[in-house]
Amino acid sequence: MTDDLIQRIEAATEKSDEELERELPELLDQLDGRERELVREHPVTFGRVVDRMKTLDTAEFVSENPETADQFQELLWAGVEVLVEEQPEVQEQINDDITVNFSATDCQMDGHLEVDKGAQTMRGGAGTLDDPMLEITGPADTLVGLVTGNVDPIQGFMQQKYEMDGPVNKGTRLAPVINSVSDNIPS
Repeated sequence: MTDDLIQRIEAATEKSDEELERELPELLDQLDGRERELVREHPVTFGRVVDRMKTLDTAEFVSENPETADQFQELLWAGVEVLVEEQPEVQEQINDDITVNFSATDCQMDGHLEVDKGAQTMRGGAGTLDDPMLEITGPADTLVGLVTGNVDPIQGFMQQKYEMDGPVNKGTRLAPVINSVSDNIPS
């Protein structure tokens, strides 16, 4: 990973939402395939990107940059995967095997998540799984907010910010894992 790319990513996080939205597709394109490397080698930079993801209008960004939507998710899920691998306190929260599909109701954004109790891992990405235990649908900002800490999984469900189809006990077991991940995103 070049220092120039890291500097450009960090500079972009300091710009207005509109400027960031213009620059993010090119930056994500240059990052393609090296998301985990960014998270491992530059965790604070990843944390800054996540903080900025919280301020973007995700549905608008995805609608205007459909080719970038998957890259946007890959960066987010790569960060989640690395955080779980490197944080024993997150791994301790994994007490069940859970598979989830996420579908945005306000743009073309679908993703998935797989929590593996035995391996104590959490992996996700763009696209959906064939037979998930849970299906979560809602606005794109809410779905991203579940992972980044902007939306508490339990409170968000109770306040009907998103819908969940599947066993509630699986969602209840997933909530502390998601909370632990978002709590451990570097700032």
